Order: sequence, then C-alpha cells, then structure tokens
Amino acid sequence: MLPRRARGRKQKKEGPFVRWLVYTLFLGFAAIFLSSIALNYLGMLAQSDFLVYATIAQSMLFSLVVFVYLSVRGKTLKQAISELGLNRKTLNRSTLFLALLLFLVVLALEFGIGIFQVVTGIQVPTNVQQVFAGLPLYFVVFTVVVAPINEEILFRGFLVPRIGIIFSALIFAALHYLSYNSIAEFIAALVFGLLAGYVRERYKSLYPSIIAHVAINLIGMLALAIL
Repeated sequence: MLPRRARGRKQKKEGPFVRWLVYTLFLGFAAIFLSSIALNYLGMLAQSDFLVYATIAQSMLFSLVVFVYLSVRGKTLKQAISELGLNRKTLNRSTLFLALLLFLVVLALEFGIGIFQVVTGIQVPTNVQQVFAGLPLYFVVFTVVVAPINEEILFRGFLVPRIGIIFSALIFAALHYLSYNSIAEFIAALVFGLLAGYVRERYKSLYPSIIAHVAINLIGMLALAIL
C-alpha cells in the first residue's frame, strides 16, 4: 500500500489553467494564420508581412495542435512532454553526441551538393536567400530558435510514432519544398527527416533532432549573412 504522501502525489491532477492556455494559444495563432491569408488575398497585407505572420503562426500551430490533441486524449502537459521524447532522462551526453552527428551528416550533404554542382555544372536550385532577403531580424531569430522546436515536436515527436519514419520525413521534405521551392532544401530535409526519425525511434528522445535542427538553421542563416 502506498504511503499517504505518495498517494496524494499520484492523485494530483493538472489544473485547468494549463489546458485552457494551450487551447487559447491554439485558437489565437489559428486566427492569425487565417486572417493573414485573407488579408493577403484581399491585397491588404504586403507579401513580406504575410510571409512573416503566416509562417510564425503556422509554426506555432505545429506544436500547439499536438498538445491540443494529446490534451483532448486525456494527457496532462507533463505526460504529453514525456510522450514526445522531451523528458529529462533523455537529455544526456549521448543526446549531444547524436545531435552533433545529425548536424555533421546534413552539413556534409550540403557540402556534397555544392561539390556536385561544381563538378557536373548541374545547378541544384535553392531560393532560401531570396525568401529571407529583407525580412526582419526577429523573424530570422524565430526561424533559428523556435521554428525547429515546433517542427520537431510535430514531425518527429508526434508523427514518427504514428505514421512511421519514412512518411513523416516525406511530409517534412514536401513542406520545405513548398516553402522554398527548392530541390536542395527538399533533399536536405528528407535526409534529415529520415535520420532524425530513426534517432527518435531508437533512443526515444527528441533532443538530438531539436539541437541539430537549431544548429543547421543557425549555420544556414550565418552563411546567408556572410554571402
């Protein structure tokens, strides 16, 4: 029989504030996303502003829709975080090593694409520089720091256990292609999605793919600033 204190902890439930906060944030960012599309369609919102508002709202919805779904399924926030592979036990030295490995593989792939273009003369188009040209600094910071977390929560944390590594990687790569209209981004996202999905399934941790994703985006933004 459990001690009284232990039984009290076991029976303690999450307050409604957290759940309603998640629901409110979800509805708020959904409203921003839909209104930005409507205003852009009506010609009342500049294309650059539309890109910023819609992209940020969409990114936030990636993670919020996961937490809303898990909440509706009866999961507390703590349980949802643990299920997604974000508990403290999975954050260790192995996590950092796997993150470094993922980062180096994608970096080597990008380097290999560059060599392929030089040797063959065949250009693999990328529009990343054009997409980010002239956009505000806070959007770049969001893209480097926050967006990777949202994407990993949805694609690796949520989708990989449900639809598998390959399908989640294909959706992830397709999204990047639609965002940048870039074959290079599609290839890099597909390879990263496959490897990160394997790591998520094998080690039950989302930290390696988050850390690697942030590092990849950071290097990409620094390269754009230098070039």
